[in-house]
Amino acid sequence: MASSMFLAQRRWFLSLPRNLSNARFFSALPSEHPVSVSGPQNNVGPESNKFEKASSAPSSLKEPELAKFSAIADTWWDSEGPFKPLHKMNPTRLAFLRSTLCRHFRKDPLSARPFEGLRFIDVGCGGGILSEPLARMGATVTGIDAIEKNIKIARLHANLDPTTSTIEYCCTTAEKLVEEQRKFDAVIALEMLLNSASLSQH
Repeated sequence: MASSMFLAQRRWFLSLPRNLSNARFFSALPSEHPVSVSGPQNNVGPESNKFEKASSAPSSLKEPELAKFSAIADTWWDSEGPFKPLHKMNPTRLAFLRSTLCRHFRKDPLSARPFEGLRFIDVGCGGGILSEPLARMGATVTGIDAIEKNIKIARLHANLDPTTSTIEYCCTTAEKLVEEQRKFDAVIALEMLLNSASLSQH
């Protein structure tokens, strides 16, 4: 089986908790199994208390962040709205992901659907602006976010296109999926910030 990998913006690497510090970034080292979802996420939602009770793992969900992202959830697909910077960044980071993941999994970067047969998880998926193009490139995509409103927006938008309607969107946390022992070929977490309080618990 092709080796698995964890992808995140490199500047956050030093902030990762110990249980993620062994993840292989942009590596071609062999692995027997897909990488497990692990580590806290900070893209929070109004259900933070619900998640903390449902999971025995420490949670990094914060109410102020929940309120902030919940308030603007309806604007995820407005390319001129609050998420305009992410929309502008998307082509560049998708090109990077395509190149890096194709090299890692020995896939043809010129193929229309180079990620066919691979399972990706988008941690902190928001409205799905990264999950959808990954699905169009052939990946089996799971998008998770702690904000239920984000997940509803993501599902509604994905259902407009048969190619993206297969995305599995879940209002949950990375910690919860760790407990469920879910595994993926690549874990993608591009807008995640880890706070010092959550780090102190690992």
